Amino acid sequence: IMLISSLKIIPRICIVVVFLASAVSNSVAKAFNPAVAFCPLSFPDNNKLKENNKQTHRIMSMKGGATEKLDDGEEIPRLYYLGNEKLMNKQTLVSAEDVTNDTFQKQLTMLRKAMKQYDGIGIAAPQVGWWTRVFCFGINDNNPRYSAAKPIPFTYWINPEITWFSDETNWMWEGCLSVPGLRGWVERPAEIMIRGLDEHGAPQEERLDGLSARIFQHELDHLDGILFPQRVSDTKFLFPQASIDTKDGWAKDWPSPGSYKTLLGELSDIK
Repeated sequence: IMLISSLKIIPRICIVVVFLASAVSNSVAKAFNPAVAFCPLSFPDNNKLKENNKQTHRIMSMKGGATEKLDDGEEIPRLYYLGNEKLMNKQTLVSAEDVTNDTFQKQLTMLRKAMKQYDGIGIAAPQVGWWTRVFCFGINDNNPRYSAAKPIPFTYWINPEITWFSDETNWMWEGCLSVPGLRGWVERPAEIMIRGLDEHGAPQEERLDGLSARIFQHELDHLDGILFPQRVSDTKFLFPQASIDTKDGWAKDWPSPGSYKTLLGELSDIK
């Protein structure tokens, strides 16, 4: 009798397993299909994390997180993540007259501090809820998220745009503060010509190559509501950070020769 009862339960269990597997499969397909809207990801609200009346941010970084206490009265906004409707919209231009006012200048200072707090090598204004076309980038010392990256002078870019890009391209393992725990092998133009305004509202133009060109393009995408997973050519080049951290166990030249050899913060001329 017990055997017969157990046999009756098995079909029901199978139905539940098939249903759950189908649901997970559909969720993954939606997350990585550019033609389908991304689903919001849920993370702790950093604004609720306080200790001794000082704000504490528990950063979901690529290697498990970090904590930093801010000075009294100083507040850095929380990060916005992949799937947030405003983050994935095109941002509005800054009026040149607004750049020099005190409010805008305080926002620029906040943006630089946010980049440092969250261990970024660049950060775009929308990532911290400032809905406008501004970003900054630079590397002073070794960055824990891009260990092989060399120093880059810090710069602000307001209303930035690319006026020319090379036919030559390169690849890099990109990550993003708004997509924690994920890396993508992304191809972009190797060299670009750019223009925009500096932090004083003065016009600036440059020709960038190497890692500077890469970061500029990544941050400019943010201003148009594009995040790096949408730039990956194939989902086989999207990896959890834990897999990158155990790269020594990968099969040789997998998933491609360039991605296999390239360290975080390095560029590759081959895919």
